[in-house]
Amino acid sequence: MRNAVHRLSDPLGRLRLGLLFLLLLLSLGTVGYTLMGLSPFDAFYMTLITVSTVGFSEIGGELTTPWRMFTAGLILSGVILVAFSTASFIEAVVEGGLASYFGRRRMAQKIAEMEGHWIVCGYGRMGELVCKEILRSKNPPPVVVIDRDAERARACEEERLLVLEADATHEETLEAAGIERAYGLVSLVASDAENVYIALTARGMNARLVIVARALEDHSEKKLRRAGADKVVSPYTVGGHRLAQAVLQPVVAEFLEFAAGHDLRLEMEETVIQPGTQLVGTELRHSGLRSELDLIVLAIRRANGEMLFNPKAETRLEALDTLIALGPAHCLDRLKEWAGSANGRSQRNPSA
Repeated sequence: MRNAVHRLSDPLGRLRLGLLFLLLLLSLGTVGYTLMGLSPFDAFYMTLITVSTVGFSEIGGELTTPWRMFTAGLILSGVILVAFSTASFIEAVVEGGLASYFGRRRMAQKIAEMEGHWIVCGYGRMGELVCKEILRSKNPPPVVVIDRDAERARACEEERLLVLEADATHEETLEAAGIERAYGLVSLVASDAENVYIALTARGMNARLVIVARALEDHSEKKLRRAGADKVVSPYTVGGHRLAQAVLQPVVAEFLEFAAGHDLRLEMEETVIQPGTQLVGTELRHSGLRSELDLIVLAIRRANGEMLFNPKAETRLEALDTLIALGPAHCLDRLKEWAGSANGRSQRNPSA
């Protein structure tokens, strides 16, 4: 019932409905005149000139009174349906419905050609920031936003983002966003329950997908991880820690702001060492990361999930290790080349 009301309130929906009834009217008229004794083609032709009110002479001789009543009904119905469809078409053009429809078609084609993109579910304040951070990164991957709110969807379009105005909890929506070919998904919808459902659905549709989810409640973190989320972020917990750090350890907080800044000469990035590259099997002190690239390795995450903070000089680098390094941007780019991760689409660490 709700869908029917929505169709009637939408000019494009009314246009489709009017054209459908016109098609049914042509079919009904063709069948009727066939029963009168005309051939199928003559019956269709008679129906067409009747509905269009062209006014040619009757085919098959003079009509009897019942058939003239039938013809009169076709004429009235045709006039009403043509007027209804024409008004709906004009309204769709004036309101931009047709442009929006063809815009969605073009967007669907673009998404169908994407691979290795990120899907962001929910375009609130945090979703907007996530999209901006992804797009301002080096070699930014394509981003597809899913939000069921029409106003937020329009805001995405104004930012030239690809957006689906739909419910992210539905499989067909995630499929339309190209989840089978996506690299990762960020779930930032209004409730933890919906984030859990999205993570569960997304994991079932793409086992290799990197899933990051927001948890508004502390007890939701375990549920999100069970549902398939690789990383769960609680904004209130993170914000609380940062605020406390700013009060208790202001210099540390200042350093973190410095390291995470975008307009500074130093940046902090993670890089996965790919198998068969020059860093595999070398000790950190002989790797050249410090002496040649002028980088500081803050931590190493092993493929099994073990985290080594401030690794020792004799630490041996292994395939699929994730290096967290601090240094100039151009040096970090060279590190990615050495590690075989220069394209930003490195093989995923299975424990990440």
